[in-house]
Amino acid sequence: MQIEKDIRDSFFSGIYKVMKEDQNSVILTADHGAFYLTKISHDFSDRYINVGISEQNMVNVASGLALNGKSVYIYSINNFMILRALEQININLCAMNLNVNIVGTGAGFTYSTDGFTHHGLQDMAISMRLPNMQIYNSSDRINTYYMATEISIKPGPKYFRIEKGVLDDIYTTESELNDGFGVFNIDKNTKSVIISSGYMSHNSKKIAESLSSTNHKIGFIDIFKVKPINFSLINKVIKNIKNIIVIEENFYSGSLGELIALKLQNKPDTRFLHIAVAENIDFYYGNRDQLLKRHNLDINSLNQKVSIFLGILKFPR
Repeated sequence: MQIEKDIRDSFFSGIYKVMKEDQNSVILTADHGAFYLTKISHDFSDRYINVGISEQNMVNVASGLALNGKSVYIYSINNFMILRALEQININLCAMNLNVNIVGTGAGFTYSTDGFTHHGLQDMAISMRLPNMQIYNSSDRINTYYMATEISIKPGPKYFRIEKGVLDDIYTTESELNDGFGVFNIDKNTKSVIISSGYMSHNSKKIAESLSSTNHKIGFIDIFKVKPINFSLINKVIKNIKNIIVIEENFYSGSLGELIALKLQNKPDTRFLHIAVAENIDFYYGNRDQLLKRHNLDINSLNQKVSIFLGILKFPR
């Protein structure tokens, strides 16, 4: 199996496979494109609808199609889907528990050059509150393709926060994806664990690998099934871990770290550090690395914060 290198193309190549096998599947877009989506629009033109820049209407159309037995995908930028069409998603999709897959790009600072209107820092927290909604956060092409081919075909409303561009592989095979999270470098000797999701999993994994040593082994967990999280399995993995660090590209409120911190209340001996984005509106325009550095989420800043927390290195004041 050849998986496309670009994250969006890996997802839509998976959707192409689904639509080829399932004549009942339909995709709608709010005038938002991707290379492989063009192939879908050409080969399945009778099941591809561009509704224009009208996300609220797109949700309404999708709910009508789903009520008539269709398996529906709707595609736009994260903020424009979740923030603009929230009422329609809440009532028409979630309350009705319809089989509609929301596919969004723009997690975190993906669209860094387009300003705060495009920064996906709130959408996950908002969608976490939606009843029946499942949430998946892609981190590489392998779990992204898996989301398209294996998860999207299951019933119920789902929100896929997919990345764009080419990223390094975190996973090697789809067999590692059944639990909704990936575990790396964790055994009985592991003292600390860094947990992350999406794009930030790449920086987090690098931090864990660079700081880990024979005296202080640091593991890493990538959570891509954000809601519902399989906490019973995760607790088995981290039950003897002394230090837990969550790093993410979201605002603190309603975040993955906030959810994990709540679950750790019955582990008083565990030390916890949460690193996320301060809830300030940033109108700065630049590339993603520049935005991450402005918010102290670049490799060097993360390295320093984690090192100080774990007492591995001491930095001058």
